[in-house]
Amino acid sequence: MKRRHFIEAAGAAAVAGASAMPAFAQATLPYALKANKPHAGKTLNVLLPPASQFRAQEKRLAEFEKLTGIKVVYSYVPYGQLLDKITTEAVAGNGAYDVIAYQDSWLAALSGYFEPIDAVVKADALDLARYPKVFSAASIYEGKNYGLPVRAHPQLFFYRKDLYAQAGATVPRTWQEMIASAKLVQEKTGVPGVAMDYVKGSGFQNLWLWFNCLWGHGSDLLDAAGKPRFNDAAGVLATQAYVDVLVKHKVANPGSTQFNEYDMVNSMAQGASASMMVWWWTYSVLTGARSKLKAEQVGFAPMVRFEDGKSPTVAVIMPFGISRQSRQKEAAWEFMKWVTNPELEHAIVTDKSDPATADIVATHIATLADEKVNQANFGLPAVALKSLDGARGLPKLVVWPQVASVLETAISEMVSNGKPVKATLDDAARQVERITQRSGGRRG
Repeated sequence: MKRRHFIEAAGAAAVAGASAMPAFAQATLPYALKANKPHAGKTLNVLLPPASQFRAQEKRLAEFEKLTGIKVVYSYVPYGQLLDKITTEAVAGNGAYDVIAYQDSWLAALSGYFEPIDAVVKADALDLARYPKVFSAASIYEGKNYGLPVRAHPQLFFYRKDLYAQAGATVPRTWQEMIASAKLVQEKTGVPGVAMDYVKGSGFQNLWLWFNCLWGHGSDLLDAAGKPRFNDAAGVLATQAYVDVLVKHKVANPGSTQFNEYDMVNSMAQGASASMMVWWWTYSVLTGARSKLKAEQVGFAPMVRFEDGKSPTVAVIMPFGISRQSRQKEAAWEFMKWVTNPELEHAIVTDKSDPATADIVATHIATLADEKVNQANFGLPAVALKSLDGARGLPKLVVWPQVASVLETAISEMVSNGKPVKATLDDAARQVERITQRSGGRRG
C-alpha cells in the first residue's frame, strides 16, 4: 500500500470508528487489533539483530498469527552489520522487509526509509505516555514518529559488594563520589577501582560515559545553531573529568586505554576491576557461567551523575519501524501493536524457563515498576527506572557516524597519547563543523 493510502486509511478509521462495521462482526480483540482478520494469509518479514528478547518474541509469534492470520518471519543480522543491511535494502528498494529494528542514533540518516506512524498511533489511541520520555522520543525526528521502542538500555553503576564492604566504601551517587569510593577500594583491596572503555574503533563506545560528563557539566555536542559546542569551557572541564579517572586520579584499570565495552565488562567479571558504569544487560554477564563472580558479590545502583546527582544519563533505544517500501503496511502496523504491547513484554521478562530467551529488557514504565517483574529480575528494573529519570538519547544527526568517529578518536588520543584536552577538542570541533556544514546541519 502506498504511503498516502496507509495514512488515509488510518484517518478514515479514526473518523468512522466502530460504527463502520456491523455489530455482529465486532469481535473484541486485544491491543486494538482489527477484527475479522482482514490481513489473514499475509507474511511479514522482520529484520533485527540477535537478542534473547527477540528470540522470546519469536517463540510467541503463533499467538499473533492466531489473532490476525498474519504470519511473521524474523531474520537476524549481527548488530555490527545491521546499519549496512538497512542501508543496502533502502537502496535496493525491493521492500524485502516490512518491519525493521534500528538504533535511535541512526534515525536522522534513515528517516526517509521509514513510514511515519503518527496517524495510526492516533487512530488506535496508542498511549505513548506508557514509556519513559527518553524511550518515546527515540523514534521522533523532525516532528514525526517513525517507530515504537522495543529494546532499550539505561546505564547503571555496577560494583563489587564484597570489595566495597571490605574497604568500608559507600555506594556512590555522584561522579565525584565514584572517584572517592574507587580510590578507597583500590587502596584497601589492591583491585583497580573502576573499569573504563576509552579505546576507539568499537562502535563509538568510548563516547557514552563522555556524554554523561558533557551534559553533567552543562555543555552539549552542538549549540542551537548546529555548531560544535563540546569544546566550550564546560566541555573542556567535562572531558578533563572523563579522562582524569585514569590520567589524574589513577583509579581506572590500566587496561582501560585499550578496553572496549566487552573488555571492560570482562575485566570486572574476571575480578580485575571493582566497579564500572555500563548498560543494565551487563548483570547477566557478571553473574553468568563465564564470570568468576558469584551473584552475591555483584551490586548495582542508579547511574552516577553530576550536579549533585541531577544531571542526565544516557539511554540507547532500539525502536521497530515500518519500512516505507513495504507493500503491506497495514498488516505491519497490526504486528507493531502486538509486539509492543505491555502484556507480551511482561510475559517475556518474567519467563526464566529457557536461558536462550530469558531477558531483562523492558520499555514500559508499568513493567519496570512491576513487583513480579522485579522479583524475577533481581530488582534491576526498578533501579533502571531511577536511572532513566531525566535521561537523554544520543544525538540524531544525519552525519552522526562521521561526527562520532572524530570524537571517539579524540578521546582515545587524549587518554592513550596524552594529547591536551583543549587543543584536541578544538581540532575535533573544526572537523565536526566541516562535516555538519556539508550535511546542511540537519539534526533531530
